[in-house]
Amino acid sequence: MEELEHVLSEEFGVARRLFPGSNIEVSLFKDDRLELIVTADRMRVHMNAHRAILSQFEDGAFTEHDMRLRERILELYPRSRPTPFPWGHSFEPDYEVE
Repeated sequence: MEELEHVLSEEFGVARRLFPGSNIEVSLFKDDRLELIVTADRMRVHMNAHRAILSQFEDGAFTEHDMRLRERILELYPRSRPTPFPWGHSFEPDYEVE
């Protein structure tokens, strides 16, 4: 995620989000707490080592800058379902582009 943070920050706004932990906890994902919040014009992406969540934080049509972020994220996270099982579906609503 650190390398990806550097690459994405060349074109988009990138902020880190760290989740607190402790030395005595038992967690499978203890070392994967880093989340990046990547922002374009009207699109924001919360991403970690396992998934990316795209959302629109401002009303209006998406810009070309937003679409570049969307394309980049879909290249990095090619899965179309939230689980490896066939019954989990993810859909993308219709949207407008300027």
